Amino acid sequence: MLLSVEIGLAVLFALAFGNGANDVGKSVTALMMDPDTAAFKPTYSPLIWGGLFSGLGSILAIIISVRLFSAFTPQSFFQTTPGVSFILAALVGAASWILIATLLRVQVSTTHAIVGAIIVQAIYLLGAASLEWTFLIWRILLPLAAGPFVALIGVYIISRVLRKRDTGVDEAPSSRRLGAADWISAAGVAFARGVNDAPKMAALGAFVLLGTSEDGVLLPYVIVGVAVVAGSLVWGDRVAKTLIGHTPLQRGHRLKAHGATAVLVSAGSYFGDAFSTTNVSEGANAGHHGQKGRQFLAPALRGMALAWMVTLPAAGLLAIVASILGARFWG
Repeated sequence: MLLSVEIGLAVLFALAFGNGANDVGKSVTALMMDPDTAAFKPTYSPLIWGGLFSGLGSILAIIISVRLFSAFTPQSFFQTTPGVSFILAALVGAASWILIATLLRVQVSTTHAIVGAIIVQAIYLLGAASLEWTFLIWRILLPLAAGPFVALIGVYIISRVLRKRDTGVDEAPSSRRLGAADWISAAGVAFARGVNDAPKMAALGAFVLLGTSEDGVLLPYVIVGVAVVAGSLVWGDRVAKTLIGHTPLQRGHRLKAHGATAVLVSAGSYFGDAFSTTNVSEGANAGHHGQKGRQFLAPALRGMALAWMVTLPAAGLLAIVASILGARFWG
């Protein structure tokens, strides 16, 4: 049992490390663009900024995201409680896929990876009847699918309402300077990512510690918070490099998208809705009125398709492999 706990917490750290490495760069990409050329500018200040706020959100999630934590406890997913070995395999599957994607500089959804690692593995090992499908559809799958479209519609409405204030002349990238608004909005998105993702990861870590001590809830949150910051500092620039050129250059567009993402994801975390921050952010980028939004629509749709058709099953298959290997070597 002690070995399982140690292995579980180590894999939890790897999952949160990958989450920080893959996600934090998305929040601060605009801060890593050269104001004159809009090209990638190697700098650690934005990564430190994003990592700190994402880590802060991960720790405060223990207070803010109680309902989301409850939604992602294994007991909520299943008709009967699974074993610790099942959760260990799910952690390995999700962590492996996120780390692989980060190494390849591909942005992925941590939520889809976790959900895929649990659902696909459960169907393979225990059968579809083992899952609480009513709960999964209404509390997990539906919010995951609807989140990006809610963000898109919200930003579109805001853009239409504020369109009379637009000058009609976009700010040239060469003439813009990164202002306080960009840093504040990036911090808001990074904080929302922490509040949204930490309880999902911590719920699996707490299950590994279930019944060992009262630290069963606090310790996973601390591990997640530290690992997210570490991942953002070590590998946070990898995905950011990929997203340069796919980030709104106009500050007004960017601030609306960041604001909508931060508000929607934070609210969803509080009310227990399983949003994907990655997909919500993509939807928000595509929601701007006019050509500015349309150019981000295709990337948003590709990102959603990647999450459902690649990330979810890939993490599940890796979890199955981890389960089979675990049973063979430690069974």
